[in-house]
Amino acid sequence: MKLFNRLIITFITILELVHICPQALLINFQPNIVESNCVVDKKITKDYKYLKINVKIPQINCLKNKEQEKVINNEISEWTEMWIMDVEKLAKDYFGAPKVEEPVFPYELTSNYIVKNKNEILSLYIDYYQYTGGAHGITTRKSYNIDMDKGNKIKLANLFKENYDYKCFINKIISEEISKNPNNYFQGKDGFKGISEEQGFYIEDGNLVVYFDYYEIAPYAFGMPEFKIPLKIFKDNLVYDKILNK
Repeated sequence: MKLFNRLIITFITILELVHICPQALLINFQPNIVESNCVVDKKITKDYKYLKINVKIPQINCLKNKEQEKVINNEISEWTEMWIMDVEKLAKDYFGAPKVEEPVFPYELTSNYIVKNKNEILSLYIDYYQYTGGAHGITTRKSYNIDMDKGNKIKLANLFKENYDYKCFINKIISEEISKNPNNYFQGKDGFKGISEEQGFYIEDGNLVVYFDYYEIAPYAFGMPEFKIPLKIFKDNLVYDKILNK
């Protein structure tokens, strides 16, 4: 009987929350999908007349260093929330102005993520899509490569042993690939000049995948250029060896 009463009280409380604060229930964090899952979803959904938000980001659940895990999860959440707030303000300022008609095509924010590797290094990326008018929207990619033992984020340089000139090696491979289809890429001063210290990358099936943002080295029509490099060609210059396995 007591259990039945508790269930009734819980049900009534949920109904009250829906009535009082329906928007809060649209922020959906699911930490208990499957305990063995390395990454779980955090969802944020909002529906305004002038802005549609359907965002899904990862929350990591498999690092040995739980303090670092919390730091990275907070970083992902905070960046995403600031992105949403900035566009919410932009949409409100524009569509809330006098004599501005209701939008035929409202602004839009969506995001999704893909886990690419869970062997020694957790490698994933989040694609953030934003449409705020014009001919098309734009996607921003943020990748996260994390040492699963220590919990620290890994830059491209951290994959390789000290004093190994990885930049020269990777730049040569990318330049050779670009030369096969030069019309697909910017040339001259706007063209590829080499990878950066903060170069975007991820690990997938024994490959290093180096990517570039829209307009960074190629026109929008050619998307987000990616260059897949087999990790085995780096031979003994890798710090991590398990990522060689597919």
